[in-house]
Amino acid sequence: MVGYRSFGIEICLRVKEKYFVETVISGFIVLIICFTRCNVTPGISEKGHHADSLSLVRGKALFIQHCKTCHLLPEPKNLPKEIWHTAVLPLMAIRMGLNNTGYKRSIDIEERAIEEKSNLIPQMPLLTNTDFELIEGYIEFNSPDSLAYAYERLYRNQPLTQFLRRNIPVDASNSSAITALKFNVATNVLWIGNVYNQVIQWQWGKGVIDNENTTSPVVDFTFNNKTYFTEIGSLLPSELSTGSFTLKSPNLQEPVLQNLHRPVCTLMEDFDKDNIPEIIICNFGKNLGSLSLYKKNRKDSSYHEYPLLSLPGATKCYLKDMDNDGRKDIVALFAQADESVYILFQKNNMHFEAKKVLRFPPDYGTTDMILVDYNNDGLTDIITANGDNADYSIVLKKYHGIRIHINGGNNKFQERFFYPIYGATKVLAEDFDKDGDVDFVVNAFYPDFGELLRESFVYLQNDNSI
Repeated sequence: MVGYRSFGIEICLRVKEKYFVETVISGFIVLIICFTRCNVTPGISEKGHHADSLSLVRGKALFIQHCKTCHLLPEPKNLPKEIWHTAVLPLMAIRMGLNNTGYKRSIDIEERAIEEKSNLIPQMPLLTNTDFELIEGYIEFNSPDSLAYAYERLYRNQPLTQFLRRNIPVDASNSSAITALKFNVATNVLWIGNVYNQVIQWQWGKGVIDNENTTSPVVDFTFNNKTYFTEIGSLLPSELSTGSFTLKSPNLQEPVLQNLHRPVCTLMEDFDKDNIPEIIICNFGKNLGSLSLYKKNRKDSSYHEYPLLSLPGATKCYLKDMDNDGRKDIVALFAQADESVYILFQKNNMHFEAKKVLRFPPDYGTTDMILVDYNNDGLTDIITANGDNADYSIVLKKYHGIRIHINGGNNKFQERFFYPIYGATKVLAEDFDKDGDVDFVVNAFYPDFGELLRESFVYLQNDNSI
């Protein structure tokens, strides 16, 4: 069993780094510094007629058949009828090759050519209109009119005393739109990226110490004796590869890798011990993407890409020896399409063997992952945050929150604890109160902006660890 007390305050975080927890409000960075609704009307279709039982059986079979091919099967009851009807089902129809005049897709000629080349939209329908209508009928029958609101959460939080909030002015000329925050512990400098293609350096006691422009928004910083920028290219979903990985020099920025497909996270590690670090990049992409390793050619200093997993949604990765063979493996979160966590076990000659260890339905909206030995058994456990609520199903979801997945041995993980938080986005694990167990800080970028706005920042104090 796990026992937690929760504490909420009314702020909205973006990124956290060690004992600094950073957020942004109206042109200010807020440093949080650590001191020690389900109303179901089943059986009624949109036209008010009772669904035919045989049609429902057939519709369920088709739903399972087609929806399991792309991702873990969602439950119709997890989204209200209106969202299924106006957003999710029209998109499903397009992905199955059916014409849908009621759903507008705005993509340019170049991106459409990439879609066609990759056969992202089938030229021939995968099923008939009649069969798709059976799927619609099954979902209509089994989905609620609305999702129940979690009123019990209004009374669960205690006053927050473990953290203090302080507003730090950064850029008074623009509204706050931060894309990256990372604290460099070696230099005690907080690096900040924003949507205005700017990188700002801030230091305690000095304020802003440097400001420079970039080609596109920086979404990650890599500190490896030098400082590198991961520039996403397009913040909006796109199949165009306009991102880059750039070395910051004193007076210039030198591109190391270009034409990346919306990269969002970068690691550097000398896997083959040749004194030249390889680069691992999460190319989030859109419907295409990859987790790729880039190796430098000694002769001409160019890099060759080795796709480790050609899947969209690579969001975050860690280096960790997960099988105790003395070699660093890669643990990667994929948060698009088939939302999953993979371990890529390092073998000889920089070969990696991928194993999917966690999987989530698409409506979970997986956003973050951290690694920690939660129960002190010597095995690495996985903590995930689920709460992305900005795509096709924008509604408060009771199954959003953080989950503790305990490693039972041989990297087999089981969910042992779930704490629901609307729109949970980031999670940080530390022993904040110094009592010997793991506490959590969670931010929700998509909270209930009404009565539960205070849960945009939640401190979970562990009182009864596993």
